[in-house]
Amino acid sequence: MSTPTRQLRGLSIRGDSRETAAIEPETETDREVFPATTRKRFKDTTMAATDPLFDLSAVRSSAGLLYDLTQSALDDETKARAILGLTTGFDVRWCSSSLTGWEFVIGKQVRVRIGSDSSRRKDARGGQYTCTCAVFRTKPDVACQHIFWLLDQLRGYFASTQTPSHPQSTSYLPSRDGHVQKLSQTEPRIEHLIDLDDNGPDTIEAIADRLKWPYMHSDNEGHMTRVQRVRDILSAFSTDVLPEEFRVDLVEVDEDEDGYEDQVLPGTRRTPEQCVVQGDFEATLLRLAVHDDEVFASLRKAMPPGACAAIYFDKVLDRSRKLLADFDRFCWDYGRPGEDKARNHVSIYAVVETLRRSVDSVHDNILSRDPHGRLGAVKTLVTLLGDISNRNKDALDNNKYGQTSFANEDEDTRNIYHQLIGTTDETESYFILDALECLPGADLHQFKSQLRAILNRNEVNRAPRAYILKLDALVRAAEAGEIGTATGGIGVGLARKRSAGGREGAQGEGSGKRLR
Repeated sequence: MSTPTRQLRGLSIRGDSRETAAIEPETETDREVFPATTRKRFKDTTMAATDPLFDLSAVRSSAGLLYDLTQSALDDETKARAILGLTTGFDVRWCSSSLTGWEFVIGKQVRVRIGSDSSRRKDARGGQYTCTCAVFRTKPDVACQHIFWLLDQLRGYFASTQTPSHPQSTSYLPSRDGHVQKLSQTEPRIEHLIDLDDNGPDTIEAIADRLKWPYMHSDNEGHMTRVQRVRDILSAFSTDVLPEEFRVDLVEVDEDEDGYEDQVLPGTRRTPEQCVVQGDFEATLLRLAVHDDEVFASLRKAMPPGACAAIYFDKVLDRSRKLLADFDRFCWDYGRPGEDKARNHVSIYAVVETLRRSVDSVHDNILSRDPHGRLGAVKTLVTLLGDISNRNKDALDNNKYGQTSFANEDEDTRNIYHQLIGTTDETESYFILDALECLPGADLHQFKSQLRAILNRNEVNRAPRAYILKLDALVRAAEAGEIGTATGGIGVGLARKRSAGGREGAQGEGSGKRLR
């Protein structure tokens, strides 16, 4: 095969066969994604399509695939675009997914999109491939070099993951929009190979990980908005602040009835200079991460979603156990001589409601952070369930001053276990179990011993029968280590939360707020 320079003689990316000038980027944006070596490669190209060394029947791409341009029915201009894309190495700065397709940022400015509303939502026969570069803008019905290159990289990924039923020695025939066919068979379009299901093996995030491309979660993914994600990341650097508590002074409630999610709307992005808050580095960084994709990507690299999830669930567990320990100390020391009982009183109702809100928050975050942090969530829930199951007693037992009540309430009122689990029949709420049942049995498996012990404890405690039955089902799922779901799965759990009026967002406090 001839050298790339000899192969490309006579092909002009501008489509004018009379031109022999080099292909030059039209803007600074295009110049960034045209390496100097690539531009030089086209400097000496001339019209020589009939050159005997000019072989376009076996072009080897950078992904290792073979393309036959002689049988592809492409004109010279499109062939030039195809060869440049197939034989040039570009740099993907990051990629992301949205409701309308997938976006890939090449260089600092060029963005290639795959898919469309129809292909994502209606499973249409074909999506659209678009690019923001000047070459594509001159003829938007023909794929540019960036589209040819990107589709080749994705095609190479799928070729490497499939069984060798499609030998790579068979050449692909590219079409004008970048899609390919083979002489002997029909090739599926790339957008139909990428999994839309977040749990599929070939999601865009999994592909990006394999190809070493940075992946950025979009504002539409995971039921977390951009502002929520930034607060989640920045709060992870604090030892005790939860995301919904981080800099609430910078988030304001929108009064629209429809509910304004705290995301940056098109046309409202600030420049870096406008993000500066004099004397407040934290606020400046928060605004920069919300409005600047580069800063946001860097923060996500420093604190990825999995780390954020693990830190979040650890914080909730630590805070809940500290609450119980503080309440124990209060109950043990309650009634000290000279103490102002009214001033220093800790309400058991406040403790119970705080624990309920914490568990609800864990449940919300399991759904919104999926698939990250599941084991951390199980650890938090199982540990807390064990702590509560061992509290089937009067909170004032062993009070060193002999106090028997806070305000003439009955014993059940002072029993945290009874308030959270013993009232299941009345509340029709299964404390902690509602959150655990949305997790796969495989995630519960390593906690099977703890769950079995907790079941035994609740049987001794004479917990409500409905609670025992649900807990027993979870224990059996954990012991079986089912790959499926415990009793419903993530999707069912989300549906139940929605039907019950639960929050869809990662942090309930974050919904309906926007950045100031």
